[in-house]
Amino acid sequence: MTSLHPGLQTALGLCERARGELLALLKTLTRRDWTLRPRRDAWTIGESFDHLLRAEIGTSKMARRLIRGDYASAARPAGVELYDSTLAVYPYGRYPAPPGLVPQTLPLEDAAARFAAAHERFIEELGRFKGPDPDALASEDPDTGLWFTLAGWVRLQALHEEHHLKQIRGLLDRP
Repeated sequence: MTSLHPGLQTALGLCERARGELLALLKTLTRRDWTLRPRRDAWTIGESFDHLLRAEIGTSKMARRLIRGDYASAARPAGVELYDSTLAVYPYGRYPAPPGLVPQTLPLEDAAARFAAAHERFIEELGRFKGPDPDALASEDPDTGLWFTLAGWVRLQALHEEHHLKQIRGLLDRP
């Protein structure tokens, strides 16, 4: 992470910690765990992992767009909160997944490799940022209307993974 902008290192460190916990948990899961569905309207653990994979890909794309200036002329409406490098609490709570993040079945044997590839691309995208302040770039979440800075998007990714990790652990009844 040394080549990463200092303003992104802490946020990415949170992602790395959450990702490490997810991958450690992944190594302990059985095929039965992977397909466990606690309720008819709930996701399986495998679907939760697929959702997290899709979310990181989406966050990576948002980072790319912010860094290349796609949102440079976007004006945040007056009074709308801006989530930045200080984002400490997952802002969505229980929120339905947007269409692009609705999970499919992710094969257990493919999960670790796909997570690694998506995370590598995410870090690569963040490494392109050479500006003075990752909180100076901001965009609206097109699915929710919330506004995030580049560093805020990275923190959101970490908090999102922690949110689902807690749900998965609760389902498995593991600390």
